[in-house]
Amino acid sequence: MPNYTAIFEVLGQYARAFKQIDNLADRNLRFSGSGETFRSLDKLREEFVDVLNDGIVERDRLDAVSVLTDAARIARGWRTLLQQSLAGWIGDALGAELNAGGASQAELLHELQRAMLADSESIAANAVGAGAVISDANNAGDSACYVSDQTVDAEENLVDDERILSQRIVIECVRDNAHHRVPSGQEEFRIRPEHGPSVSTRVIPVTYGDFTDARNAVTDAAFESEAGGTFEHWGVESGGGVFSRDTGLALFGGGSLKITGDGVTAGDLRQDLIDRDPPLESGRVFALGAWVYVASHTAGSVMIDLLVDEVASALTLTIDGSTPTTQWLHKGGFEYVPRASFPNKVKLRIRCSADFDGVVHIDGASLAPAAEVPPAGVRAAVFEGANAPQAVPIADRFTVDCTSDDAGAFQTFAREHLGVALPSSGSPTISETLAE
Repeated sequence: MPNYTAIFEVLGQYARAFKQIDNLADRNLRFSGSGETFRSLDKLREEFVDVLNDGIVERDRLDAVSVLTDAARIARGWRTLLQQSLAGWIGDALGAELNAGGASQAELLHELQRAMLADSESIAANAVGAGAVISDANNAGDSACYVSDQTVDAEENLVDDERILSQRIVIECVRDNAHHRVPSGQEEFRIRPEHGPSVSTRVIPVTYGDFTDARNAVTDAAFESEAGGTFEHWGVESGGGVFSRDTGLALFGGGSLKITGDGVTAGDLRQDLIDRDPPLESGRVFALGAWVYVASHTAGSVMIDLLVDEVASALTLTIDGSTPTTQWLHKGGFEYVPRASFPNKVKLRIRCSADFDGVVHIDGASLAPAAEVPPAGVRAAVFEGANAPQAVPIADRFTVDCTSDDAGAFQTFAREHLGVALPSSGSPTISETLAE
């Protein structure tokens, strides 16, 4: 077992050093203790500006502010040098402690995560979250956007992604069909955090008939290929009489899947993704979504989920009595497909309960890998709508506010200077005092 006390004693010293540099260079601080008063460089600049304003002679001495600005710039340079020192320690000492000499920094940090989970070691957690996605009122299109604040740890447990920090993330259309000749359903969006690099993603398109798309694992998401009551790319497991194609109400193409419940028949319609080309990626977070229209509802529910090796996914998109009626709306969310889930083990399922009594239409069923924004700790997905988004003159955009309480000294340090989140818990085994 690695010597976690030795590891985190050193990491704690680095955490303290980085915090000291940050306090000195970039924060406006003044506090007293042990008979002394500490002022950060920014506080000293502020106080110079406050008092050197009574005349030209005093204002000539504002060059002191420039000196302090240069000092802050030099201090930020120390941060870069300290980061290099940390990288050296990780490669040498941590590599030796983990018996992984010669591995890259990313590999060593992943190995530390795995070891901590295996040995039930943890640090104090940061409470994080992502708020509701807000669609701009001026959007030309009606694409549906989702953001997740969860990730998967080294043991494939779904956990909050503690790389999240408090910031606003903007998801904005940058290339569209009308102005850049990008095919409809392939529009490009830029996911832009306030801190860290941006990530590009594209709309998850709706597929029609036999024409597949690399961005959507579902074939014939628009339910176009049907003859004599049989869908070519969808198989009926039970209750075939509740499923039909309706050409009178559709959002994409010439029809939609119509589910007519009689209050006694359970229905089960599936698409096996075994023949998907390219193969469905395992070990990824996927975005699942569909457009739904409730024409009427008396009882029961309609559900959309995945079957992974015949086990129902944790995510279920449910249409029931709480779903607004007589309007198209989008249902969506995120599901992790485990590493052991090969394409022949994943199926998309649309079903209704035996007591379902009503009429529901489904169109544009989609499944695609979520776009990952590692430095921001989020995953995002934009689904195609009936009206295409535009990039100019006013870009379609979505915003989401993320928060972190930064309560864990080690976790905040790991996020800022290691680019990872380490295993955490409400009862950490590693003392925070080592980093405070």
